[in-house]
Amino acid sequence: MNKVGGPVELLEHISNSPDGHAGVEVTRLVEELGALIKTLAEGRGNDKLVSDTTAFFKGQKLRLTEACSGCSDRLRRDAFADAVAPTVIERPVNDRRSDFLLRLVVAFYPFGVVADKPESDSLALPRYAMPKLGQFLRDVLGTMPYADLNADSSRLLSRFAGVADRDLRAALFNHPPSRVLLMKVLVRLLTAFQDLRLTRSIFVRRVTSKAWPNVFKATDTHFKGLCDGMFGEFTLQLQTPREGDDLDAWFGLGATLRVVDLLDRMVEVEMA
Repeated sequence: MNKVGGPVELLEHISNSPDGHAGVEVTRLVEELGALIKTLAEGRGNDKLVSDTTAFFKGQKLRLTEACSGCSDRLRRDAFADAVAPTVIERPVNDRRSDFLLRLVVAFYPFGVVADKPESDSLALPRYAMPKLGQFLRDVLGTMPYADLNADSSRLLSRFAGVADRDLRAALFNHPPSRVLLMKVLVRLLTAFQDLRLTRSIFVRRVTSKAWPNVFKATDTHFKGLCDGMFGEFTLQLQTPREGDDLDAWFGLGATLRVVDLLDRMVEVEMA
């Protein structure tokens, strides 16, 4: 495929394509596949199979042509908008600020985040440790669960875009629809943290950085702060349930007792 330059060239390229952007290649492949299967059908001497095959691939070609034409129309409109715009339009980067679960967890962290290396007596996390903290969450959750919780966290954060991190937890718990979704997120995080000693060792190993100048030593105390931030208020909320706080309905009969038991065991391990 020829490379297309600026928006005007893209507009011309799409306009000259009879089947839409890249539609020619798609429909050609459908035609070739249809011809091959039709030949096989003729070899069997089955006229009905030949007729059905021809009709089927003719319909598929028409459907793909229409679909590609729809894509072409959308691309044409975007290209035209770019071509006539007085200023350059910046397209959003797909992965920009996309670690929503990480942002939610950090917002709950009680000691905050600092731009540079924290003071020796501070429990604040340095901003340069955030990628490592995000990798820790992926390690303990797994790729697909992380993606699910990341999507849920995106929904939560989008509802309170103007709320400061220190006020976010209260805002979420006091907003009934967000409260339900937040509790679901916290239950799944709690389940991933249930082997607390193992999770703590992964945290210390993964978040610690020895690369100069971004040196940071993650400790058990940092991990305790992380757990307190995520699950401390959650424990209090479960002790004073509100309408809709039905964990059994979300996670099965006995879920509430299992969650409380996990929280109790977490406290016991932290105190040990």
